[in-house]
Amino acid sequence: MGRVATKRLPGSAGERQRNARVLLATALLLSAGLFSSVAQESPVRSGHQIVPGDQVRIAVEEQPSLNRVYPVAGDGTVDLGLIGRVLIAGETLDAAAEKIRTQLEERYFKTATVSVEVAEYVEGNVLVMGAVGSPKSIVVTSDSAMTLVEAISACGGLAREANGAEVRILRWKPGAGMERETIIVDVASMFDAVDFSKDQYLRPRDIIFVPRLGDADQASNEFLALGEVSRPGFHPYSEGLDVIRAVMRMGGVPKTAQWQSARILRPDNAGGYSIVPVNLAKLFGEADMTANIPVLPGDIFFVPSAEHASRGEVFLLGAVARPGAISLPLDQDITLAKLILSTGGLAQFANDSKVRVLRKAPDGSKQTLIVDVGVILRTGAFENDVPLRDGDVVIVSEKILGI
Repeated sequence: MGRVATKRLPGSAGERQRNARVLLATALLLSAGLFSSVAQESPVRSGHQIVPGDQVRIAVEEQPSLNRVYPVAGDGTVDLGLIGRVLIAGETLDAAAEKIRTQLEERYFKTATVSVEVAEYVEGNVLVMGAVGSPKSIVVTSDSAMTLVEAISACGGLAREANGAEVRILRWKPGAGMERETIIVDVASMFDAVDFSKDQYLRPRDIIFVPRLGDADQASNEFLALGEVSRPGFHPYSEGLDVIRAVMRMGGVPKTAQWQSARILRPDNAGGYSIVPVNLAKLFGEADMTANIPVLPGDIFFVPSAEHASRGEVFLLGAVARPGAISLPLDQDITLAKLILSTGGLAQFANDSKVRVLRKAPDGSKQTLIVDVGVILRTGAFENDVPLRDGDVVIVSEKILGI
């Protein structure tokens, strides 16, 4: 989607008139419930695109040993053993099956018959930042039909000073580490024309950034501070600017912020953003100067609140070293066996072959997963590990002695 080159003055009569039309259109469409019906066809009907965290069921008629549910790893791959890791994130189910079929036929079979379906959709947050009424995170699943316009409306709509013509969706690039692609959407024109055919469906872990008018002119000599900072907004850049100096210019960071989860969104040459983690707790709490990295013009310095830094909690109970509530970080997938390892491991008499995960399904029903964590830990088969969700209860029972 192309950029809009025209500029508007924040206080002009034309801008005030545009804002009034945007607010009116938002109110009318919200009251009529039209967003979902006028947007493009539902991604579930038109072909789900696989995202990291999805659980996919793969069947190969010629090799039944491959037939099972596979977790899509954070890098967008599944581990198929015979042919190694295959990148399927971003593909439709049919395209993923074709990709696996091609690789199997290149190496092992004259003809391979492959099917792929989603066994479980990943759930995650969409973070809405910038010039909206109430920036926040919104929970979505990978099969949801939530659109960009719906997310902005759920956050109070575009602010008066918003540059609605250049709204950005920052999305993880499968297999590209911490890099994100950028999708630029002219939301203001959609409101003006009451035509939402170019609206965009959202995915878990998308970041939506709504710039303010004049941001592009300021980016060359300023950086933008967002989130839990004393003075959010644009601040001047000067030669040699680093994290310590940037924090001073944004008025400091309150104690309620997630200091260890700060990050810099840095524009790249392709028009996207890369993510640079910044651990303020190490820098200011431990005087670890390795965290005092340079801040560059055009950077977005984001310090999250507890809500934005976490996807929720899981509860670890029973025969484990450290039972209790564990926060799920926003930018990292947490799996069952790795969580148990990171919290001190299992107790001496733990029944590691039948660890239970109690989970509420999207329809409200309760599910129980039985996982052989012992095999995963002993063999290192972490491709069989189970991603955890907000609200999961993990129960590790003790072995019954003598049996």
